[in-house]
Amino acid sequence: MRAGASRARIITFYSYKGGTGRTMALANAAWILASRGKRVLIVDWDLEAPGLHRYFHPFLPDKELLSSPGVMDLVWEFATAATDPATPDEPDWHETLAEIEPYALSVEHDFPERGAIDLIPAGRQDHLYSSLVTTFDWNNFYERLGGGGFIEALKRTMREHYDFILIDSRTGLSDTAGICTVQFPDILVNCFTLSNQAIDGAEAVAASVDRQRAGDQLRMFPVPMRVENGEADRLEHGRRYAQSTFGRYLSHVDDPERYWGDVEVPYRPIYAYEEVLAAVRDQPGHPGSLLAASERLVSYLTDGDVPESEPLEESVRQDLLRQFTRNMPLEPAALTGLRYSDERGKRVFITYAFDSPAHFEAVRELWYLLRDRGIDARLDLPPGQRQEDWPQWQREQLLRAELVLPVASAEYGRLPDDEVIQLRDVYYTYPARFLPVVLPNGSTDGLPGFLVPSTRKAQVTGVTAEGVAPVAELISRRAPAEAATQHDLGDSGRGWDPLFLESEFAEARDMLAEEVYWQLNEELNLRRADGPDLLPLRWTLSRRLVSRADPGRMAMASGDLLTDPGGLFASVPNGRLVLLGAAGSGKTTAAYRLALALLVMRRKNHHLPVPVMLPMASWDPNVLTLTDWIVDCLRRDHPGLLRTLERDGLERLVAGGGVLPFLDGLDELPRNSHTMAIKALNRSMAGTYVLTSRTAAYESAVRQIGLRLGQATVVELEPLEADDALRYLSQGLLEGDGRWGPVFSSLRTQSSRPLAQVLKTPFMLQLAAEVYREPSTDPAELLVFPDSGQIETHLLDALISTAYRGDHPFDAPPEKGRRWLSYLAAHMDRLGTVDFAWWELHRALSPWGMRLLLWYASLLFAIPLVALDYFARGGIHIDVIATLCLTTVLMLSAPQSPLPGSVFFAPSRLAPKSASPRASLRSDRRRALFALLGAGTSGTAISLALSLATSFSLISSVVVPLFLTLLLGTTFVLHSSAAARYAVTVYWLAACRRTPLRLMRFLEDAHVRGVLRRSGAVYRFPHVRLQRELAKEAGQPNP
Repeated sequence: MRAGASRARIITFYSYKGGTGRTMALANAAWILASRGKRVLIVDWDLEAPGLHRYFHPFLPDKELLSSPGVMDLVWEFATAATDPATPDEPDWHETLAEIEPYALSVEHDFPERGAIDLIPAGRQDHLYSSLVTTFDWNNFYERLGGGGFIEALKRTMREHYDFILIDSRTGLSDTAGICTVQFPDILVNCFTLSNQAIDGAEAVAASVDRQRAGDQLRMFPVPMRVENGEADRLEHGRRYAQSTFGRYLSHVDDPERYWGDVEVPYRPIYAYEEVLAAVRDQPGHPGSLLAASERLVSYLTDGDVPESEPLEESVRQDLLRQFTRNMPLEPAALTGLRYSDERGKRVFITYAFDSPAHFEAVRELWYLLRDRGIDARLDLPPGQRQEDWPQWQREQLLRAELVLPVASAEYGRLPDDEVIQLRDVYYTYPARFLPVVLPNGSTDGLPGFLVPSTRKAQVTGVTAEGVAPVAELISRRAPAEAATQHDLGDSGRGWDPLFLESEFAEARDMLAEEVYWQLNEELNLRRADGPDLLPLRWTLSRRLVSRADPGRMAMASGDLLTDPGGLFASVPNGRLVLLGAAGSGKTTAAYRLALALLVMRRKNHHLPVPVMLPMASWDPNVLTLTDWIVDCLRRDHPGLLRTLERDGLERLVAGGGVLPFLDGLDELPRNSHTMAIKALNRSMAGTYVLTSRTAAYESAVRQIGLRLGQATVVELEPLEADDALRYLSQGLLEGDGRWGPVFSSLRTQSSRPLAQVLKTPFMLQLAAEVYREPSTDPAELLVFPDSGQIETHLLDALISTAYRGDHPFDAPPEKGRRWLSYLAAHMDRLGTVDFAWWELHRALSPWGMRLLLWYASLLFAIPLVALDYFARGGIHIDVIATLCLTTVLMLSAPQSPLPGSVFFAPSRLAPKSASPRASLRSDRRRALFALLGAGTSGTAISLALSLATSFSLISSVVVPLFLTLLLGTTFVLHSSAAARYAVTVYWLAACRRTPLRLMRFLEDAHVRGVLRRSGAVYRFPHVRLQRELAKEAGQPNP
C-alpha cells in the first residue's frame, strides 16, 4: 500500500560541524516514527563519511554494506545514462532511473502495524567506493546532465512510497550538502552544539537556505545537541546566544520559548562508545533521557502526530541491547598457549609490495598475529605513508632485524631495481637472515629473482592465529642473530687501527695529518666540492659477482658520502675498501671526502692512521713493492717527513699501519699492470687501504686473475638522478632565464636520451653548468648531439675556452693556454702517464738532446773562465782544460731522470713544510743552490790555503780557482739536480713557443681555473679524455 504523496515529508538532518550527534538524532527519529506505524526511508547522503547503517546493523543482512548499492551507484547510473547516445531524448527519460526500490535495504524488525524502515546507504563499501566519491563531478551533474530534474524525480518517487524521508546530510558547505538542505527537504533540522563557531556556522547556512528557497520556504528546526549541565553560567550564555540567533526561524512554532526546552538534546557519555538507538538503550518514561528528547523532537516534526515511541518489551529491549554491544576480541591469554614465551621477542621486519588493499590487510594481519605471539614484528610502510626519509628508515629496519620476512606476491616479484636495491644489498651481506613468506593462494613466483634460490621458505596456511603458528614457531627456533650496528673507529682490533704505535712516529704523523688536511680542503675548494648545494655522492654495496668481496658485518648497505662520509668508514670491518664508479662519477672527490672524514675522526683518536692520497699512475707493480712505492711517494709529495724520519723510519711507518694509503685510479695503470697490482694488494695481507677504480677496469682485472681482493668491502658510486641534475643546473639562474628550459624538460620526460645519460656523472654535469654559465650561451644545443660520446667531446672541447674567459691572476689568452696545455698533454701521452711531474719535463727532449742542452748551459759558465785564464794568466792552463774536459764528460753522461732531492751535499732540513709542485721545486732548487754555494766556498778556501803556502796572487790564487770551483759545482748541479734540468728545459721550450717561460705559474693558474687538478707534487687533467683530446691537437714532434 502506498502512502499518499500529500502526507509524505522529506526531512534533512544537517549540522555545520561534525560530532554533534546528527546521525544519531536521525536514527532515533526514524525508529520512533516506524514504531508508530510509519513507513520511513532513511538516506545516507553523508557520502564522505557514511555511518548511518551502523545504528541498524543488528537488523541488516549486509551489515558492512559490501554488496549493497546506494546513493553513489544511483547518481553514477544516471550520469552514465545521461552521456549515453542511446538514451532516449525525452523529457521524462530519467523517471525510470529514479526508482529507488533497487537501492533500498530493509531494516529487518517487526514494527507495529505497517511501520517499516528502509535504508538507502551511501554506496557499496568496497575498495572502489572512495574513488567513486572523489571523482564524481557535481557541477557537471547539475549544469550539463540535468541533475536537478533527476533529484525532483527522486523526491516524487520517495513521496509515493513512504510517509517520511529522512536524509542524513554531510557537514559544512559543499555541493552535496546544498542538495540536501536546499532542493530536497520540506523540513530542515539544523543541529548544532553551543559553541560560537557551531552556532554562527549553522545560522549562516540557515540564512543561505532561506534566501535560496525564496517563496517556497521550508520549515526549519534548530536543535541544540550534546548539551551538558556543567558550567551553568556558560551553558546559559550559550542557550541565550542560540535562541537570539535562531529565534527568527521559528515563526511556524506556536510557543518558541517552550520549544527550546523541549528539543534540547542532552549529552550522555554512555552513547559515546557504540552506535545504539535510544529506544534500545534507554528505558521509557524518563523525561531527561535521550529517548525522551528524541520523542519531543519527533512530535514537533510531525505536528504532534507522533508524540512518543511504542515502548519495547523489556526482554526484547535487553536482547537488542546485547546485539548492539560491541564484540570484544579474545584476550591474548585466551589463545590457549599459542603465544610464544620469551623475555625478548625476536625482532623481525616484514617487507612486501602493495598489490591491493586486500593483500595489504593480509600482510598487516600477519604482522599483528606475530606480535600477538610475543614476536617483535615491524611492518614496512605502505606507499602512502612513505616520506622522503623512508629509504633510510627502511635500511635501519633491515639492518636491525634479526630476521627479514619478504612476503611473496605478484607485485613484489616485479619490483624495479631502484625500489628493491636496499633489500638486495642487505641480502647479499646477510643471506641467513632472510625467511621468505608465502601467504595462502600465493607462490614463490612472487619473489624477486635474488630470493628465489633460497631454500628456506615459510608457508602461511591461513591468516589466523592458528595459520601463522608454524611461521611463529620457525622464527622462535632460530638462534638470535646479532643485529648490525654502527661502531666508532678504533672500537675493535680490526678496521683502521694501526698495528703499532711508537712515540717516535707521533710528531711525524701529526705533521703529516695537518699537511694532508690542508691539501684536501684546498683541492675540494678548487673542485667546487666544498660548500653549499653540492651534488650527492650516493654509494651502495656492490652487487656484481666479480666485485662483491667479503664485506664482513657491514652496518650500512648504502649511504651518501656528502652527508655521512664517516658512516661508511665506521661500517667497513676489515680496513679495506674498494670504491668503484664510472668515468667522472666522482671517485676521487669521494676519496677526498673519506680522507677528510678520517682526519676529523683522528682529532679525537690519534691512534687512527693518516690518510694519504696516492695516484696509482706512478706505481709500477712489476718494479716496486707496494710499501716501497708508498715510501717513495711520501718522500716526493711530503718531504717535510724527512725532517724527522729517514727512509727506514718511513718504511716502518707504512708497514706498521701509521698511514692509510688512498690508492686513486687502478684504471690509470697500464692495462697489463692491473692484475699485478691486485696480486700485490692481496700479498699485503696486514695492510689497509682505500682503492678507487673504474668499475669495468676492476672487473676485467678480477676476471683475468680469477681472484678478488681479500677481505675487501666493495662499494659503487651511484649515478646522479634527474632531480639532482635539475637542482644543480637551476642554482644561481637569474629570474626569467629560460635557456635551460628545453634541457630541463628533456631530463624530466626523456631519461633515456644521450644528454640525460651524460649528466648522470658529476664531472660532466659540472662541466655543462660551467660551459653554459654565460647568458649568451644556449644549452639547448646539447640536445642536438646524437650520442653521449659527441656530447662529452663537445663539453671537453669547450672547457679550455670557458676556463680562460674572464679575469684571472695569470693573463693567458685562450689560444695560448690551449696550445701550451695541448703540448703538455702530448708530452704526458708520450710518457704513458696521467701525471705531470715537473721533474719529468726534460723527457720532452730526447736523452742526447737533453745532454747537449745541459752541455750548452755549462758552457755559459765556462766561457768567462776561459777568457779570464787567457787574458789574466797569459794562456789556457792545464787546470782549466781539465775542468772543461770533466764538464763535458759529466754533461754527456748525465743521468736520464734525476729525482727531486738527489743533489749531493743537500741537507734534508731544507724540506718544505707542505707539499705542492712549487714547494717541491723550490725545495730542490734550494738544495742545488746550497750545493753550489758549498762547492764554491770549499774550492776557494782550498786554493787560498795552497797559495799562501807558496806565492800569493789574487787572480791565480782566488779568482781563477773560484771560477773553476763554480764551474764544477754548476756541472754537478746540472748533472744531478732535477730543478736545474727543469729550468734548462723550460727556457728551451719557451724559446720554441711550446710552453710559457713562467711555466709553474701557468700550471698553478690552470689549477685554479679547474683545467688541472693537483695531487701532491704532480698535476693531472680532470678527465683522461680531456688529456687525449688535447694531445691530438698538439701533433708536434719533440724539439
